[in-house]
Amino acid sequence: MHPHPNKNTLEAALLDELIGHVEFLKSTESSFGQATALSRYGRKFLPRPNRPHWLLLGPKRACFSNATPYAITRNDVFYAEGYAMEPEIPIPIQHAWLVDHSGAVIDATWDDTKEHVYFGIAFKQSFVSQVLTENGNEPGILVNMHLLRRHLRTPEAVEDAIVRGLANPGMDCL
Repeated sequence: MHPHPNKNTLEAALLDELIGHVEFLKSTESSFGQATALSRYGRKFLPRPNRPHWLLLGPKRACFSNATPYAITRNDVFYAEGYAMEPEIPIPIQHAWLVDHSGAVIDATWDDTKEHVYFGIAFKQSFVSQVLTENGNEPGILVNMHLLRRHLRTPEAVEDAIVRGLANPGMDCL
């Protein structure tokens, strides 16, 4: 049995896999879309070492619905969407999570996220609330092609919707 690579090597390998996946998806888009937005504005996020006392995990496979209520009612977190990976199953998974003001992930769906790596975009609370209102409270931003085309069809629109200035637990990517 091979020993696990050190944490930084594993983190870098997972991040490379996530970015490669996004870049592949970008190559298949014919216009500005989810992967192009992620390629241009996405960044690495790492999980907090401990879960906040107020967080209740939601059901599996409901990450968009699990993260959204916290993102629109709490002023200490932002809604983020993109891809995530865990070391045991190294497959990029479309996912939604919360990000605190330090830039650390608070996952409202997955239980043990110590070694997970996340690559995505954090959105402003006002934008998430607006999109939910206009979309009949259906969660998901980047995963919803109709919302994406209506609200985020240009780089300028994405720039207006995303959170800037979060502390970065690592480096910005791309």
